[in-house]
Amino acid sequence: MNSRSLMLSVGARFVRVLTAARTRAGEFPGRNQTLSFLGPEPTGEAAATFHVREKRKLSARLREFFVYSPALGRTVGVRVLLPGRPSEVADVIYLFHGGGDDFRSWTDLGAAEQLTADSPYLVVMPDAGAASYSRHTIGGGERTETTLDWPTFHTAELPAFIADRYSVNSERSGALLAGLSMGGYGAMKYAAQHPDRYCAAAAFSSPLDPLSAVPLFDIIALREGGAAKSLFGDPKRDLAEWQANSPMSLAPNLAGTDLWFTAGSGTPHADDEDEDHVDVLEATVNQHGLKFHERLTALGIDHTWSPRATGLHNWFAWQRELAEWLAALDDPSRRGTSAAGGGLPGLRDEQPVAAGARGVHDGAAFTYVTGEPVFAVHGWDVAISRRRAQLVTFAEVTPASFTLNGAGTFRVRTPALYHPGQRYRIAISSPLAENVYDLAADADGRLELTGRMAGALHDPIVPGKRTRHFRTWGQDALTTVSITPLDSPEDATGADAAAGTGSGMGTGSRSGAEAFPGPVSAERSADGPSSAAADPSTSAPGPEPRRAR
Repeated sequence: MNSRSLMLSVGARFVRVLTAARTRAGEFPGRNQTLSFLGPEPTGEAAATFHVREKRKLSARLREFFVYSPALGRTVGVRVLLPGRPSEVADVIYLFHGGGDDFRSWTDLGAAEQLTADSPYLVVMPDAGAASYSRHTIGGGERTETTLDWPTFHTAELPAFIADRYSVNSERSGALLAGLSMGGYGAMKYAAQHPDRYCAAAAFSSPLDPLSAVPLFDIIALREGGAAKSLFGDPKRDLAEWQANSPMSLAPNLAGTDLWFTAGSGTPHADDEDEDHVDVLEATVNQHGLKFHERLTALGIDHTWSPRATGLHNWFAWQRELAEWLAALDDPSRRGTSAAGGGLPGLRDEQPVAAGARGVHDGAAFTYVTGEPVFAVHGWDVAISRRRAQLVTFAEVTPASFTLNGAGTFRVRTPALYHPGQRYRIAISSPLAENVYDLAADADGRLELTGRMAGALHDPIVPGKRTRHFRTWGQDALTTVSITPLDSPEDATGADAAAGTGSGMGTGSRSGAEAFPGPVSAERSADGPSSAAADPSTSAPGPEPRRAR
């Protein structure tokens, strides 16, 4: 074990002792907001709806809300900074805090209000408890078991609340994520889990490879009041859960997202004049940034990695990094570095779009990696019935075909990419069976497909080295699904022919993308293709920011 891992492990042991004392007292850092003035938490019908319990005007631009979240089962705080340059519709930056901080930190300590004084963005700074940015079940035994669903609060409830209260751009091009330390981890993870919702993500001094920082994530779990390894389980036994929550594992999803991440070396900067030691935590996350940079480069994903020659894990660094990222967003030289048609916030009307460029919602190919058994991305709804967690790659997805890896059974509901009533031949090829059947698109132009994948993963009767292959058997097996329009109009039903929809895609003279001209009843989106062309050449890390392709 190297010195950095040893120090984190010692820190984790210390936090375990501290947590035991706090458990007896019923106190946890993630819950130490003073909310007694609000009275008891809502119950009954009130506890089933997201609502504002208290709001305050703290300055000309700064607003503070205390909101009840059904996903968390408790009241939390949110601060909102109005745009420094008001406009009719504003893009939104969701700015996340780190471990040990809360929703007040970016304005109280991070100078966010001053740094955004001339910014066109609405800045939303929500609470994140101890900062796991994950679903976390705590309690059990003598305590009531509670699940804190931070991702649902941050990516579903909060955006809906902001869109309802403010005039904001609700498209992908108007949603950006950023954060420091664990907040940057959350920003990158949410961007990877929802590539169709966020156009940009930034991480300042963040652990982007959880499997390389298990003690750090144990500390976060303990600070929230959970047990050690209660976040994602044991790294060996529950590897798929760790991968499902790792920006490193989900990196392929970030093609087409504007990425910026940075970290210091751990040696003091001129601003840190009272410090004379090496910051082990900052040096560790610097290595995470380097590994993430190498991973994105290998995948050919455009990004900015800006390592610092100096800098500790403190607010001096994060203020500088937030200021530089905001300046970079408005830098004309960065135009066109995201996926075609996506562009950078504030530059959408100035971005040239290549002739014939097609977005994902128009049928362009994309690949999506996830650990969730039920997910929705780019209008595709996928549900997988499985016995054990596994990392799933939903790959080369087009209106004509897609692939899935893993075991179990699947159900896929497509976007409205097909002609209502038109019949299609579905061919499913998996390790278990070859299945071919015909299916008509519904009135919205969607198809609902079901099929079998590899054999279900299961637990061996006698666990051990000799039977461990049973725990992963079938996980790498590939299932291929093809969707082909039937050639002749007479293959459509009489009702379909009467509606005049039976022959729209059945000429037999077109193939691939040409056979699927795009959605009939859905509005086309211009969020760009799922990946951008990339130049694999890179330069060695240095103190200056650079674009890596």
